[in-house]
Amino acid sequence: MKIYHTLNEYEEAAGRGELPFRSSAVTLGKFDGVHLGHQALLRRVKEASGKGLSAVVFAIDVRQEGILSHRERACFLEQAGMDVLTECPFSREFMNLTPVEFIERILVGILHAEYIAVGTDFRFGHRRMGDAQLLCALAGQYGYRTEIVPKERYAGLEISSTRVRDALQKGDMELAKHLLGRSYPVAGRVMHGNHIGTGLGMPTINLLPEENKLLPPLGVYASHTVLEDGRMIAGVTNLGYKPTVGSSAVSAETNLFDFHEDLYGSMVRTGFEYFIRPERKFDSLQDLAAQVEKDIRTAEAYFSGHPV
Repeated sequence: MKIYHTLNEYEEAAGRGELPFRSSAVTLGKFDGVHLGHQALLRRVKEASGKGLSAVVFAIDVRQEGILSHRERACFLEQAGMDVLTECPFSREFMNLTPVEFIERILVGILHAEYIAVGTDFRFGHRRMGDAQLLCALAGQYGYRTEIVPKERYAGLEISSTRVRDALQKGDMELAKHLLGRSYPVAGRVMHGNHIGTGLGMPTINLLPEENKLLPPLGVYASHTVLEDGRMIAGVTNLGYKPTVGSSAVSAETNLFDFHEDLYGSMVRTGFEYFIRPERKFDSLQDLAAQVEKDIRTAEAYFSGHPV
């Protein structure tokens, strides 16, 4: 998947012939979680792109913590079969475009959209004056086709990024998983820690969550980790500052069950399955080790009924 960080980059790439096709099937939004509602839009775009169009996600980036980091979002969009991700900063110029200017300059003029998939609540243009019905009304005039995709629902309520954020902030990882269609992830390159776990006979891998990423409550979680070769290993993860040993940055430190391979430098993704307990400071490393043993048993009991 090709990634462009501005519309100018996309336009220049199109001029160089880098895109699969000049015309596109497009969906628009923040896509900060790529949850099940977003995935419904992506499936429509993928299907439409089979008719000689580039599958394009136009992601409007606002200044707030994302459920996914930009790297994680790109990974899941690529897995969904998208050809192009265009990240558009929410600038003053962009904000002041009228709905018709947005259609003429961006959707038609730059993206050459022939198919557009949006949700029922999609809004665009100055003061959010444009909506999905306006896109449909102007489709014939500008030569594209619009599909308004109904909201996905879970437990009788619409799936939305706001609902995912609320579940994460409450530490309800099981609800978050139902809404996302996957466990909440922290992805990154395995880095060296302080090797306290190794000294206690409980070796761990360490990841640093990327900046501007929404994190659930600090604490201990039953988790699984996806390795570069696709293997999925159950484990238990401490998300936090590790106050017993002292740390100035939040990290995700994971003990992988029955796993002893060297993963330093590899890219992995840890999925948070179940909140076990809040992070706390222990009086000694021996007390910490005893609690970690309890956490491991709790996670193993969880996975006995929820296999990875």
